[in-house]
Amino acid sequence: MQIDGAVLLYGAGREARSTRNFLKEVSPSTKVYITVDSGDADVDGCTQIAPTDLPALFATGEISMLVRSAGVSIYKPELIAAKEAGIEVTTNINLWAKYRRGNAKVVAVTGTKGKSTTVKLTETMLKCAGIDARLGGNFGVAPLDLDEHDVIVMELSSYQVADLQLQPDFVGFTNLFPEHVDWHGSLDQYYHDKMNLLRREQRYGYALGSQAAVNQRVQANLPKFANELSSPSADMVASLHGTMRQSKLKGPHNADNMMIAAKLALGLGATEAAILEGLKSFAPPAHRLEEHKVGNLTIVDDSISTTPEATKAAMATYPDSRNALIVGGFDRDQDYHDLANEIAKSSVTTLACLPNTGHRLAEAIGELGVEVTTIEAQDLNEAMHELAKHRDQFETLILSPAAPSFNQFRDYIERGETFVALANELFS
Repeated sequence: MQIDGAVLLYGAGREARSTRNFLKEVSPSTKVYITVDSGDADVDGCTQIAPTDLPALFATGEISMLVRSAGVSIYKPELIAAKEAGIEVTTNINLWAKYRRGNAKVVAVTGTKGKSTTVKLTETMLKCAGIDARLGGNFGVAPLDLDEHDVIVMELSSYQVADLQLQPDFVGFTNLFPEHVDWHGSLDQYYHDKMNLLRREQRYGYALGSQAAVNQRVQANLPKFANELSSPSADMVASLHGTMRQSKLKGPHNADNMMIAAKLALGLGATEAAILEGLKSFAPPAHRLEEHKVGNLTIVDDSISTTPEATKAAMATYPDSRNALIVGGFDRDQDYHDLANEIAKSSVTTLACLPNTGHRLAEAIGELGVEVTTIEAQDLNEAMHELAKHRDQFETLILSPAAPSFNQFRDYIERGETFVALANELFS
């Protein structure tokens, strides 16, 4: 493979580094530029260029390909300008699909919440069946860093499916709720872009979560040639639920994810025994309802939850405990009134609210007149110290922010690790 012209990487994270390594291998003489919206782009072998200088660069005709990182919206003016200049705009995953996929079967899972658990559970079940499977995509390694495997299980966000060219063999769709309006420009566009995973050109098998199965948008976008995967037998369903009660898979919402994973694994040839063994040995993704015992407290790190629906699921996992809940993060214009109503009906006794969305939620809670201790803090450190003063009010402390971390942390991982460290410092 030899690329004619230079390549521009937009974004400097994991995917950009992966793409740079790929280009170095397949087209070593190609000049590579890189741009980020702020800060320095620390990727070897790239010439950094400011976004404001891109129009002049595009006008030279030097750039033949722009590879965007997932978080870079296809609706940014710079990407629209690139397309208008005749530049191919692609992604790490589309390059993998075109040049590196080989004969691998692909399981692609999307949905507003539950994706990470579903793909991890599917991979675990397949491995217990002796099937050579590997995680890639949004959860796992960047696609171009994947080794050869028989099956690749991919979690795909709306950022990745919006311009997806990959043809999967199997699709899992968990649910559909409002999210990422800032990236997509409107809620209708978010829904449309999310549905792009279903609008494939070739036949595939699919498994839907209970909410997706009755969602009119989902049903309207399923092509006639798509094949719904068979459900497990009634005896198998009973065994799955019995095994789940003894497993590390928590919460009623995860019963739905379990069924999607079981259908996908069966479709790929896993036996019922292997599926049950996979469920029994399943280790949840880090920062997804991850429990820690600190003193006599249960500390729950659910930092990966970035939507109100995910936070509602976290609360439902601990219905019989007096709970303290930490919420708030980067504002994506999501509606928090329904979450406020759920908190009002829940066993949450203490609510710590972080900027920016937490303060909106505190206002909604105040309007409801709920009898809950509400703490409005400027950061996680302040919230944890304030919660320590109300230690007698709760038995379980849950970080489930219902928003991304970008305004105060590098990512959800740093947020979760900081939370657990503070919990050990203050409550052990």
